[in-house]
Parts: sequence; C-alpha cells; structure tokens
Amino acid sequence: MPLILLAIDPGRAKCGLAVVSGPDVGSTSEATQCLERAVVETERLTLAVGEILRRRPEIAKLLIGDGTNSATLRRALAKTFPLLPLQTIDEHNTSQRARQRFLAENRAPGWRLLLPRSMRSPEVPYDDYAALMLAEDYFSK
Repeated sequence: MPLILLAIDPGRAKCGLAVVSGPDVGSTSEATQCLERAVVETERLTLAVGEILRRRPEIAKLLIGDGTNSATLRRALAKTFPLLPLQTIDEHNTSQRARQRFLAENRAPGWRLLLPRSMRSPEVPYDDYAALMLAEDYFSK
C-alpha cells in the first residue's frame, strides 16, 4: 500500500504544496506519483492544509522544508494538526531543481518559446514544484 504525504515548501509570502504517493517502507515499488499541487499564500497555509486533509484523509504525514519561515510554520502546523506526523526535510537545491522541472513540463507562451530553456523564467510561481522535489527526495531515501 502506498504512503501518501503532503509536502510543503515554506516561504514568507507563499508556500508550495504537493500531495504525493510513494512506496511505503519495505515496498518493492519505486514509483512516486504527484496527486495534487498548489501554491498558497503563507497566511492561508493552515487553512489550505486543512482543506486538503478533508479531501484526502489518507494523507499519513506532513513534510516541510527547512528553509525560509520553516520554524514558524512548523509550530503552526503542529499546533493545528497535532495527530499528524510532521517531519522537516532538507530543502537544499530544491528551488533550482523545481525551476528546471517547471520549465521542462510547461510550454513557454508566445515568443518566449524561442528562448533556450536556460534563459526562460517561469511566468507563474512554481513553489508547488519545490514541494514536489521535497517529497521525491523523501521517498528516494
């Protein structure tokens, strides 16, 4: 049976969220699957997490990156969802990897399509991809 978790990329203004299914401990399955992604205002993080948990009661764990604003958000999440395990994970290099993944998976609009991928900038926030990177890092260890 797969393990389903909610990964959070914390930030001052916005946070990335990703619901990811992956192999449970002892499983021979290697695949992870992103079930849902979102970018939310940091002020609304606990409300957004609560909404996701109501829709997806099978979520067994919260992961949060150890970067910007992490300590404050960890305390708020632990207080609001005391029964759900909360684990901090190293988020080193996730933003760069998230940017690369976003650009690879999303076609550039208009004339930007002519630019090499390395010169493009995402037109929308991609913090949800950073949360996905956190989940994938967790499952790969």
